[in-house]
Amino acid sequence: MTTQDIGHFLGDVSLHFKHPDDIASNRDFSRQQKIKLLRQWEHDLQLLLVASEENMTGSGASQGQTGETLKVVVDALNDLEAERPAGPAKVG
Repeated sequence: MTTQDIGHFLGDVSLHFKHPDDIASNRDFSRQQKIKLLRQWEHDLQLLLVASEENMTGSGASQGQTGETLKVVVDALNDLEAERPAGPAKVG
C-alpha cells in the first residue's frame, strides 16, 4: 500500500481502527506505514489529553480512557520499532 493509500486514514486514525493492534497486525501495511499511522494516533491522543486538562473535550472519551489508549498505542509503536532490523555486525 502506498503513502497515498494510507492518507485517508491519517485524518482520524481512531475513526478507522478500533484498537492499535488492528494497525500493528494488518498485513496490508508496511512497517513504516504502521508506524506512521500509530504516530498520528499518538499525536491525536496527546492533543485530546491537553484539551481534557483544559476542559475543552466536549462529550468524547474520558481522560482516563484516552490515557489508556495512548499507552496501548505507545506500546504498539515500541514493539514495531523494536522489530527494526539490526545493522551489519562487526566481525573480526
